[in-house]
Amino acid sequence: MDIFLMMAWRDARLVNPYERAILVKEEEILEKIWRPDPFFANAKEASFHEVTFLNFLMRIYNDGLVLYETRIKLKPSCNLVLCKYPHDKQTCELRIKSFAYPLKTVRFEWFSNKRDAIDKNPDVALPELYIHRYEPTYCERTRKSGHFSCLKAIFRLKRDVGFHIAQTYIPTSLALMFSWVGVWLPEEFMEGRIGVAITVLLTLSTESAGAREHLPSVSYMKAIDLWFGFITAFVFVTLLQTLIVIALDKRAKQMRKSAAKKKSELTEQSRQLMLARAERYHKRGRSLDNFCRLFYPLGFLIFLIAYYFVFTEGRQNDCVVTGRQT
Repeated sequence: MDIFLMMAWRDARLVNPYERAILVKEEEILEKIWRPDPFFANAKEASFHEVTFLNFLMRIYNDGLVLYETRIKLKPSCNLVLCKYPHDKQTCELRIKSFAYPLKTVRFEWFSNKRDAIDKNPDVALPELYIHRYEPTYCERTRKSGHFSCLKAIFRLKRDVGFHIAQTYIPTSLALMFSWVGVWLPEEFMEGRIGVAITVLLTLSTESAGAREHLPSVSYMKAIDLWFGFITAFVFVTLLQTLIVIALDKRAKQMRKSAAKKKSELTEQSRQLMLARAERYHKRGRSLDNFCRLFYPLGFLIFLIAYYFVFTEGRQNDCVVTGRQT
């Protein structure tokens, strides 16, 4: 992230008779003027912008007020909790501490109007996350070397789920619904239902791998894992139901053929009983199909309601807390 760090302090040694502020742009002069020593405590990398020159600005007013501004490139650390991903909300911090001057010597304060203490460039946006709000606060802590002033900027981030709706939820939902087509197919296409279910399973496996490709490996289950797990299990149930129906139909056909071949060996009553049993097997398969025509959409609808109102709501770190307790 690129930031413009602005600081103001008053130095009685720099009181001057000039009405206009003195602009300092030379690095040699800047090095001779006292400045606070802030550092970013949770930054993994930090550097000043030096193209086409060291990016800083200093104005010295006649009452000794010094205004200093510099441009810094940072890579702060932020622990993401992905329990609700991609419906997650993240909280990231930027901690600014005094390195050498203790609290008795230097105290950092936000500008009096805290709303103006942090400002965001409206033309800059993250690909998925966006800053919902930010909060300037304090974080004074004692180190082994003493007690130092500390400011903390808290950024509340939300993830734009629109991308995942278009790239994950809609395609996988359509793939799942495609696997239901088998229950409406005529009996002569019974074996083709297995190919449909297997094709959908392979498609879901590819989609799942693509959705997890850019995510860090974590030890807890994410909301997107639950989604793919349910969808895959649902398609697997569809495959099992297809195999059961095929087995019932195959049993019915075998009994009909047996009754036809042994027509001369069986009594009319025995043959009719065999045909009746074959018809019962056939009807069971048709009844199971008719039941699944209602069960599949209704079960998926119930899951959608539970997924949205239960699994994607609540505290963002529920899965982490649960994991620690166990």
